[in-house]
This record gives sequence, C-alpha cells and structure tokens, in this order.
Amino acid sequence: MNINVNNAAVTDAQQPNFPWRPSIAQFFATIGFYAPFFGISAVLLPAKIEMIAPDQKVSMVASATSITLLISVFAGFICGALCDMTRSRFGRRTPWIVGGGILATICLIIFATASSATLALGAWYVYVVWYNAVMAAGMAWMPDLIAPKHRGTASSMFGVATQIGLNGAQSLASLYITNVSTGVFILLIVADIALILAVVICQEKSNKDMPREKFSLAAAKESFLPPAHAGRDYWFAALARLMYMMPGGIGTYRLYTLTDYMHTPAEAAAKWMSLMAALSLVMAIVAAVISGPLADRMKTIKVPVAIAVFLVGVPCWLPFFVPTPLMYTIYVALSGLGGGIFVALDQALMTSVLPNPKTAAKDLAFLNVAGTIGQMLAPLLAAAVIGIFGYMGLFPMGFIVLSIAAVSVFGIKGVK
Repeated sequence: MNINVNNAAVTDAQQPNFPWRPSIAQFFATIGFYAPFFGISAVLLPAKIEMIAPDQKVSMVASATSITLLISVFAGFICGALCDMTRSRFGRRTPWIVGGGILATICLIIFATASSATLALGAWYVYVVWYNAVMAAGMAWMPDLIAPKHRGTASSMFGVATQIGLNGAQSLASLYITNVSTGVFILLIVADIALILAVVICQEKSNKDMPREKFSLAAAKESFLPPAHAGRDYWFAALARLMYMMPGGIGTYRLYTLTDYMHTPAEAAAKWMSLMAALSLVMAIVAAVISGPLADRMKTIKVPVAIAVFLVGVPCWLPFFVPTPLMYTIYVALSGLGGGIFVALDQALMTSVLPNPKTAAKDLAFLNVAGTIGQMLAPLLAAAVIGIFGYMGLFPMGFIVLSIAAVSVFGIKGVK
C-alpha cells in the first residue's frame, strides 16, 4: 500500500473504485480558495496599495505580506480545529467552506471598493482568516473521503488545481493592475462558482451522529495544539515541507539575478522571466497530471516525492557554473517539472502521516503552517546569502536546503 491505513477514515477495502465525486469536489475547492488569495496577494494587493498610498507603498506591501503570513500561521490550525469539532447535517467541512466563502467574499468586496489604506488592509486581514478556514476544510476532504490507494491520483488533481489557482490566477489578475476592483470581482466570481460546484458535487454526508468528546483541558489541548504523539513521520513531513519552501527566495530575486549577476539588460530580463514563467507552468501541469496516477500504479508515493525534490535542487548548479539567462531558464523549467510532481503528490504524502482522522483538518493545518513559516523565512535566508556570497550563492543554498528536504522525505517510514 502507498499509505499506512491504520488511521485512514476510509480504507482501501471500503472504496475499491476511484472516488470521482470527492476528488472533483476538491479540485474545484482548491481553485476556489487559492485563486483569489494568490491573485490578489501577489498582484492586486500591491496595485491597490500603490493607488491609495503611493508614497508608502514599499513599506506597506512588506508589512502587509508579513502580517498576512502571521495571520495564516494561527488562523489555519484554529479554524481547522473548530472544523474538526463541527457536527451538522452537511458534515464537518461543508459549513466552513460555505460560511467561510460567504464571509471571505464580503471582505474582498470591501477591499475592492475601499478608498483608504486602513479599510482596505483591514478587510484584507479579516479575509485571510476566512481564506484559511475554507482551505483547512477543503483540504480535509482528502483524508475524510478518499482511501489511501487512490490518494496519488486525487492529489494529482489537487496539484493541477493548485497550478490553476496559483499561476493562472496571477496571470488573470495581472490584466487588471490598473483596474483593481474589476480584477477582484472577476476572481471572486471564479472562486465562488468553484466553491459552489465543490460542495454540490461532494454532497458531504451528515455527521450529527459522530460522537463528541466531553470538554476537558486534555481534550482542548489535543484539539488546538500540534499533535504531541504524532510520531516521527509527521514531524519529518513537516520538516520536508518547511525545507522545500525555504529556497523560495531564489525566485524573489530572479530579476536582480538576471540584471546584476548575469548582466542582462532590463528589457531582455523581462522577456526571459516571461519565458521562465510559461515553461515552469507547462512543465508543472504536465508533471502533475502524470505523476499521481503513476504513483498509484507503482504503489509508492515517497520515492517520487523525494525524486521531485532532487529535480528541483540538482539543477540549481546549472546557473551557478554557467551564469547565463539560457541556463537559468533551463534550471527553472527543470524545477517546474520537479515542482509539479511535488505539488501533485505532496497532499497525498501529508495526509498519510496524519495521526488521527478525528483531528485531520487541524493536524493538516499545522503541516501547512510549516510551509508558511518556510515562505516567511525564504526571503530572509536569500537576503542573508546574497549579503555574504552575492547572487551566485543562492544556487548552492537551494541545492543544500532541498537536499535536506529530500532526506526528510526518506525519513518517513510509514509510507512506502
């Protein structure tokens, strides 16, 4: 088996055929919670700040990014824990997806129409809470409803949806930099339709008869704190996700690497970056589509995930030894291939180490927090490396950190 089924909510024997309904539902849910967040945070939020506070735009974008990540760290596992405790005729997850989606929509409408920086950023920060609530609930559908032997393919669908929600939303949002309100409303329409389709297709069953633990300090501790007795696999998975996100600063300083390190003219650098983005997206989607079903057929998830991390890390040496835009582009394309495999199978791997199906959303949220902390530290690590070794130091750093991530994946023993 791909996964140790001892803690699976649905066993392989109970689900002999592929669960299309929850898998398609999670596909749409992923687009629904990722598209507005990444489209706005990466593109429209800086554009909005520039419109209403041009003199403070640099400092405000930096602080807004930091506060957004900090809110995500706490909102994810708190909302995940409350989601795990929910009992309703629509199940544990659907009320949070619907309710969180409605409140998130209201927040983004206020953000889009606000004329002051205080109101716009305040609405954005409240939105981030509900975004994390919807994400915690939507991601928990996999451990709740999909048997271990199908999670490679289901995770592959999740990976494709992630690329659409991440890169596709940013590409769409970039068309509305000068008309932020319209861009936000279009992303909202896409997201809300996707979330409606998700809950309609999933048709999560009632869990009113699910036993509820009596309140106690021990129960509260288990509900809101990281799983103390999760085992080594859980923490190796958290370390792998943390380390995988840490070299993200290489992308943050891509423009400066091209212009200052490789001495590429600014106009040419912009064209190279556009080509890199396109190649990375294509390679990632192709890899995501293929890798999940292949992992299920091979009955292994851990090995392709580790290989994927190495596929991102090993090409780091190409622009280090041959510092040209072409070699940098080849590195980005190969990284896109590895990244596509990782994103496609990461969700299956993470759900395989969850210690208790009763606290799946909360425990999965803590693994997401590991990735969020990695994102927060990535630009700081990159800046420190640049300060000591220059831009050329980014590439060995990427290889070293990603190698640690790959070794961490192999440290997970309960997954084949």
